[in-house]
Amino acid sequence: MSELVVKNVTKRFGGLTAVNDVSFTVRGGEILGLIGPNGAGKTTLFSCLTGFHRPDGGSVEFEGRDIAGWSPNNICSIGIARTFQVVQILQGMTVLENVQVGAFLRHPGAAAARDKAIKVLDKVGMSKRASVKAVNLTLPEKKRLEVAMCLATDPKVLMLDESMAGLTPTEIQEATGMLRQLRKDGLALIVVEHVMEAIMPISDRIMVLDSGAKIAEGTPGEIAKDERVISAYLGDKYVKRCKV
Repeated sequence: MSELVVKNVTKRFGGLTAVNDVSFTVRGGEILGLIGPNGAGKTTLFSCLTGFHRPDGGSVEFEGRDIAGWSPNNICSIGIARTFQVVQILQGMTVLENVQVGAFLRHPGAAAARDKAIKVLDKVGMSKRASVKAVNLTLPEKKRLEVAMCLATDPKVLMLDESMAGLTPTEIQEATGMLRQLRKDGLALIVVEHVMEAIMPISDRIMVLDSGAKIAEGTPGEIAKDERVISAYLGDKYVKRCKV
């Protein structure tokens, strides 16, 4: 089973420590929720794990290899894919063509990549939008397309950065159902999310960052009762209205 082991990762920008000595492990078939206030370092941590930033300290081990400092394309090639806070899709291409680009990583032939893309679109519920130009999609559809592009690379670890932001309750329900199915398929998922009603029920564990440091990690129930997390992020109102 695939395992991502992060040990004491630190990232500095000048005098600012954006990620401070963070460690955790995630395995296949597990959803790790990553929460914290804006500016806590969540996206920077993602970038350190996926090659967009080189960590200033610590290690990132995947299947026994330290991949810290590898390029994003090499990290994707070994099975780690991510989405972005600001959606990154190819606006001038169709939905199918976008996903086909991701599929080329494992399927260099055009026909094979197209077949893979069609299967992925069916999995994420976008088959009927295959011929639509990406620029004409709604924001929720663009977010789902970005997930599809990642899935087309056949990842072992999928990292989602606020992929449910701005979704309606119905759309959130559809998205969480898809994530549960991906977990059943054996993927490891790391999910950054501010929609607590979405991330808490589907996560096996929750990790909380504040000012770049990990302040808590545990089950959703444990996190909802953690005084440090309530003070730094959740607030008393969340705890009163949400049962985990």
